[in-house]
Amino acid sequence: TSPADKANHLKVKTDLVRRTFNFPDTENVIQDYSCALNKVTLGKLYITENYLSFIASIGSTTEVIPLRKILDMKKDTTLFVNNAITFQTSTQTLSFGTFSHRDEAFTLIHHLWKCPPLIYNPNSVDSELKEGNLFKGQQQQQQQMNKKSSRVDTESTKMALRLAVETKETGISTLNELSYQAEVIDNIERNVENIHANLDRSDRLLKGIESFGGAISNSFNKEKPSNRPEFEPIDRTLQVRPRDEPPAEIDILEKLSNDSLVPGFIQIHNDRFIVLDANKKQKVDGMSTYTFDLIEYLVIRARPQHMDFRFFGNKHPRFRLASSYIQNIVNEIVLRSNGKYGKAPKVIFEPGIKEFVYGNPTIRFIPSAGRANQQSSLFTRASTLGISHFVKDAPEDIKGALLEQDKDLDEISNLLGDISNIARTIGDEADRSSEQLDRITVRVDQANDRLHTNNRRIEKML
Repeated sequence: TSPADKANHLKVKTDLVRRTFNFPDTENVIQDYSCALNKVTLGKLYITENYLSFIASIGSTTEVIPLRKILDMKKDTTLFVNNAITFQTSTQTLSFGTFSHRDEAFTLIHHLWKCPPLIYNPNSVDSELKEGNLFKGQQQQQQQMNKKSSRVDTESTKMALRLAVETKETGISTLNELSYQAEVIDNIERNVENIHANLDRSDRLLKGIESFGGAISNSFNKEKPSNRPEFEPIDRTLQVRPRDEPPAEIDILEKLSNDSLVPGFIQIHNDRFIVLDANKKQKVDGMSTYTFDLIEYLVIRARPQHMDFRFFGNKHPRFRLASSYIQNIVNEIVLRSNGKYGKAPKVIFEPGIKEFVYGNPTIRFIPSAGRANQQSSLFTRASTLGISHFVKDAPEDIKGALLEQDKDLDEISNLLGDISNIARTIGDEADRSSEQLDRITVRVDQANDRLHTNNRRIEKML
């Protein structure tokens, strides 16, 4: 089946569900399964982003369950056959039986229940605040703030920013001083080795003076060039290690070759992603680590919440997954690929699927599951890049102060990351210098012992 045919097939089902239940155009059929409502009425269960919708094959029986109202869900039995799913809400308990792919349906529904899908568009904050009322709490807090016209304290953040800047400058000065100190220590080590070379020559001369045999030996054995390594100047300029973004772990359903779905996580690093199992352990069967330079395409499938990873030269089988957080996965991989390699895999949207924003640092949010615990879908910032979009409706004076404060906080966060890296570099250089000084101390003690020995030999000859 071509992507266009699959998109048309899904569109027919989506139109049916929207028309039957008066759903908004944001609801799309992800998958459907033949089953029986309360183990009696045959029909199909249609799964969309936020609803489970049942339409009977014969008659007009329908049933809809908002995912947010589900308190519990479990696998159940039908006539001693383990092929049913039971859902409990605050008002009713519904059971669907005679599933042909019960485990797959349960896995998909459980993922959507635990991880409410959300596509974030930084250019349409107002509509996003209204759709699904996902940020109702934040909106109410903002309205209360508007009424009170609270004063925003920007002086504290300005002071913290100044302290962070001064701390960074102090760290840079310390790095420069350590670089100069490292060159001085190198010179000391070079001079100590030169002393040992001179002591080698003095040993030879004393040997010739102390005895006639030694003089004859020296005359027949010419002085050999020193086998001590030549000291070459070393660039001791200290480079601060670049700051690495922390890995992002996002809930997924891995789609296997037999089309079954397996819960897991995708762990996205700066140069690769790793597939983890449901216990966040790296898989031991099959390939689980893929570097970004192997990826040619990120394909957003016509079936909502599904995507494929396709690799150059088909060196690896395509990696398929379903997730409520497709946008987050694509955004992280594109940003990190560009940061590591200066280029990113090409993103392809199949026909019928609505395109979303990606490669934008202001939407770097890592979703945390909340619906399964009867909480709102929460998003936490994975990066300090970008400013908050939730101050748009504030009065102009408060909005300006909040934006200024947010920018200062982002800059402070960046500075703290730089200061942390400077501190690690200083620590590494201190450890290296300490080892070098220990080595020099040993060589100085050895030179001192050799010098005392030569002095005693000279005293005996006098």
